[in-house]
Amino acid sequence: MMRATVKRILATRIPLKRPEARPGKVRTRLTSSGWGFFGLVFCAFLMSVNFSNNLIFAMTFLLAAIAMVGWYHTRANVGGLAVADWRSEPVFAGQSAVYRLPVENRSKNNRHGLLVTARGSVHGAEKHLLAGETAELTLERPAPRRGRLKPAPACIRSCFPLGIFQARMVTGQLPECLVYPAQTGDQPLPARPLGRQAHLVEEAGTYTDMRRYSPGDPLARIHWKAMARFDELYTKEFDGGQGRPALWLRWEDAGAGGTEQKLSQLCRWVLEAHKQNREYGLELPGTRIEPANAESHLQNCLRALALHDEPEQAV
Repeated sequence: MMRATVKRILATRIPLKRPEARPGKVRTRLTSSGWGFFGLVFCAFLMSVNFSNNLIFAMTFLLAAIAMVGWYHTRANVGGLAVADWRSEPVFAGQSAVYRLPVENRSKNNRHGLLVTARGSVHGAEKHLLAGETAELTLERPAPRRGRLKPAPACIRSCFPLGIFQARMVTGQLPECLVYPAQTGDQPLPARPLGRQAHLVEEAGTYTDMRRYSPGDPLARIHWKAMARFDELYTKEFDGGQGRPALWLRWEDAGAGGTEQKLSQLCRWVLEAHKQNREYGLELPGTRIEPANAESHLQNCLRALALHDEPEQAV
């Protein structure tokens, strides 16, 4: 009985995974300069013991005391900062995703040498915060390919004032960032709908119906009379009897080349059609988006291009 109990205890695996630090927690560690500094202090201590020299003793403990004061101020320089949530905007492949973090210094002391970092990020300039000041710290991560940039833990760090300790305050994870395909390609917009007819430009022709308002619909199409009657926003729809024909931007029309080249060509077409205020639809293998020209339609098309085949990249 006892042997079985001992075997069961020995067979129990203890998880060695390090628990995630909660936002706001401050950790301190030695920098490379700090290791050199304490090596010097240790050598001075050995010399003072070996030669029984009181002057070296005094110098050794003075340096140790300075280090302790520096450790305290390094932690105090980072701790207690009030941070909000990280924000980011979608980018195109080849650009850098920019993350923004609002930070508020609610203490009566100034903060110096603040730097936000994350795995795979590009280090920016250090920031100084006066007492009571609110600022926005930024962080950049390269986005070489379309898809999603994975969330990553981030922190605010500082080595102020001595540079022998580094304090890190956890700020939570960077949010997932969408990366659109690069807008490249040398083919012009399709001159006319190929193979099938899309409906025509909005606000052309005769008024036919109304539908519930969707974010991104033009204000000019809001049915104000219906709003006064039903106390809810509605958008007017037209039959599109006149105006320029809408475009179908199709996968097979994007020319030869690999998947990424086709997506880049379609991305450029989408942006160009939207810039010309054309109504356009998008067809990808397994995805079909009906023609429209609202801002939300542009975001839907770019998102569909970015997530085609759902690639996921780690930086």
